[in-house]
Amino acid sequence: MPKKLTYKFVRDSFAKEGYTLLSKEYKNTHTKLDYICPKGHKHSTSFNNWRSGSRCRFCVINRYKTKMSDVVASFMSEGYTLISETYINAHTKLDYICPKGHRHSVTFNKWKNGRRCPYCSKHIAPTINRVKESFESEGYTLLSKDYTNSETKLDYICPNGHKHSVTWNNWSLKRRCPYCSGRFVPTIEYVRGLFEKEGYTLLSTVYVNSQKKLNYICPNGNKHSIKYGHWRQGHRCPCYRCQKERHLAHSISQSGPNHPNWRGGISFEPYCQEWRDVEYKSSIKKRDGNRCLNPYCDSKNPNDLTIHHIDYNKKNCRPSNLITVCRSCNAKANKNREWHTAWYQVILQNRYNYKY
Repeated sequence: MPKKLTYKFVRDSFAKEGYTLLSKEYKNTHTKLDYICPKGHKHSTSFNNWRSGSRCRFCVINRYKTKMSDVVASFMSEGYTLISETYINAHTKLDYICPKGHRHSVTFNKWKNGRRCPYCSKHIAPTINRVKESFESEGYTLLSKDYTNSETKLDYICPNGHKHSVTWNNWSLKRRCPYCSGRFVPTIEYVRGLFEKEGYTLLSTVYVNSQKKLNYICPNGNKHSIKYGHWRQGHRCPCYRCQKERHLAHSISQSGPNHPNWRGGISFEPYCQEWRDVEYKSSIKKRDGNRCLNPYCDSKNPNDLTIHHIDYNKKNCRPSNLITVCRSCNAKANKNREWHTAWYQVILQNRYNYKY
């Protein structure tokens, strides 16, 4: 069994390195011992930590602490003028003037990680006026009166009258009205309104998700259930009478001028002369990066590309009227044509500055 250390042995160990032991007795290797270091700092440590190399914490901190002269030299090396006269720590903001005369501040930690003048790098926070102009350029009405930061929700009304909110970060990433794109979590009241528009009576009182079945009574009095996801896809009551009525209504609606997308028979007119030019169509796809430009594309085959006439006029083959989309998005554009026309015009206007 190892012999217990004596107080004299411990005191001599401290004294060898210029430390003065203040504690008057030694109990065990885990008991704290008070001392004064060679530079006059008073502190304590266990003899276990002392043998592991632990010494005065104040001396260690001062040894590795960044000096003000080093901070000044780092800023000067890139043409920045440091205004702050003291350096506290790496998390304290330092005021400076950049080479182009912009005044701002940054912590030394962020400076070492590459953060520089936000005005020069165009990372400065936008004003509420700039945010408002961005919304209005796409037909949105901004309701919020103040801009706090890029993560704060901004209330708006979309071109189709839906009221919602979005952060500036998400707006910059082309996130738009979730109602128009079908990407929002509906309330039970919203779902009930959709059912009632078609004469259905919704029996369920809670909406969980698009895969949870909802109970209803159809216009013909049949009780059944359906997933909201299937309802959105056009599925309705499976009873024979309801199916027969829908089939008859569909047949009438698809006949000539009765069709909701009827545009005077122009679908039978020939395409423009440029449409026969394979190289011309290839140049449009190349301009658009050979990808579907619909930011909300959810196609399982997004690389199956085609060219869409934005105003649905086959004879208008100007570059500003042609956009590359996948076949799935092209098919969806046959519904709600006015909205899709405005939507794709905004996309090309933002990308290529076309005027409409």
